[in-house]
Amino acid sequence: MIGRVLVAGPLILAAIFISVACIYWPTTANLLGFGRDTDYSSHSALVVFVVLVLIWNLRAKLAMLPIHPFLFGFIGLIGLGFIWLSGQLVFTRVFTQLAVLAMVPMAVLTLLGFRWLAAMAFPFFVLMFAVPMWSPLVPTLVKWTAKFAELGIRASGVPIYREGAYFVLPSGTWSVADTCSGVAFLSTCLLLGVLYAWTIYVSPMKRVVFIAGAAVIGVVGNWVRVYLTMMVAHYSDNRFLREDHYTFGWLLFAVFLFFFCWFGLRYRDAEPSAGDNSRLDLNGVATNSSPLRGPSVRRLLTVSALIAVALAVWPLYESRLQVQLISSPMEVANILPQAGWSPVETSALEWAPELTNPSLLRIQVFEKASRRVSVFVGIFRNETWESKLVTVTNQLAGGDKSSWNLADRGVVQTEISDQPLEAKTGVILGRTGRVLAWHWYWINGVSTANDVAAKFRQLRTRLSGGPGASAWVAIYTSANESSDISSKSLQEFTRDMGGALENALLRTSKP
Repeated sequence: MIGRVLVAGPLILAAIFISVACIYWPTTANLLGFGRDTDYSSHSALVVFVVLVLIWNLRAKLAMLPIHPFLFGFIGLIGLGFIWLSGQLVFTRVFTQLAVLAMVPMAVLTLLGFRWLAAMAFPFFVLMFAVPMWSPLVPTLVKWTAKFAELGIRASGVPIYREGAYFVLPSGTWSVADTCSGVAFLSTCLLLGVLYAWTIYVSPMKRVVFIAGAAVIGVVGNWVRVYLTMMVAHYSDNRFLREDHYTFGWLLFAVFLFFFCWFGLRYRDAEPSAGDNSRLDLNGVATNSSPLRGPSVRRLLTVSALIAVALAVWPLYESRLQVQLISSPMEVANILPQAGWSPVETSALEWAPELTNPSLLRIQVFEKASRRVSVFVGIFRNETWESKLVTVTNQLAGGDKSSWNLADRGVVQTEISDQPLEAKTGVILGRTGRVLAWHWYWINGVSTANDVAAKFRQLRTRLSGGPGASAWVAIYTSANESSDISSKSLQEFTRDMGGALENALLRTSKP
């Protein structure tokens, strides 16, 4: 009888992991990098493996913990299920994956109780690192990296011209693209820093200091990596590190982390004696409670069944939620000229934004007083994971095969149909010229450049069963002469032609 009780909790824990993974298998498979439905690579599978090892090492102490279900945990499970559903409807991996991972500790709390959740608090915290959620840091990291690289190269005596993230050296041109921001190095350093600090130190202050140091290495180390890459390529006449510097970057970071961990090891805390911990669990709480005194088997089965229902209802509801699809033929409506702007046939610019699998594309060019402004509209309807409005692969420039570089980015205040709009801006450089572009989203009559606001607008539309046709909009003009003149041209265009653009999008979105 005692043996059965001792293994009941760990078996229930294993069942929770397996149940969540199976019920939400498409999300789990993408997170672990399985199947075709994977649009990025990450260390998620390694993080999950590490978490399982951490929990396995706790198995003896977990087996001795009493089981006390916490029924209010159902509220958390329902909330996480809705977050997952929202992520599915607007095709946002961060929402779906965070929700699925958080369901595991919430189910543990609901079925096994607070003591179990507290005992596994650290493994569950590490589990959140499996989700690649650092993309909002990319623009800031790119700016910091570009600035440091410029200062370092100038200090080395090499002539350099820099515009934003774009560099011109005597030996060639460089661009700090989003993939060179160092966000992957930062996330890896943070993960390793957390695991190392938890293993080596007992003092909370030492742990915080070490993790902060790991974060600094993740950021500053990338500055050094970019600087060294450009300098080695420059002094070797582009024979080394010009094309392939991926491996060099990871080797450099391995060296940084090795010496940082070696230094941190000198200040490790002494391990407590066995006598000090004989009657304490991981959180310093006495474990005198007998594991035999717990809920009845009937109650455990009842709570387990309710948890299974709370988990399974959301995928079932998603499959029954019918979103109105647009099946009729569709074309982007003409933007009618007004306020002195007249349409012209072609644009002198060879550049265009880079979108992934849009339903429709159209570019219209307008001219006024010898100034030309192009309007780019990418329509997304019946969205899927491979074709969606808001995603990092939809960008002004910077793709792997692009001959254009996004030198600088920012925001600008403008107005569309007498409504204020904060648009994203980008300066794009290429061999044939320099372009200033403004970009925003259009969803069912609402314009916004904020990714989160656009997702919430799409969610409202989908929950109401709307058709969901939306547009990725950009206006742009040549910036070879002056950015100020180009900005004034775009500002005048949005003021004069914003209403006509909105009307064209409304006509396009009607089935």
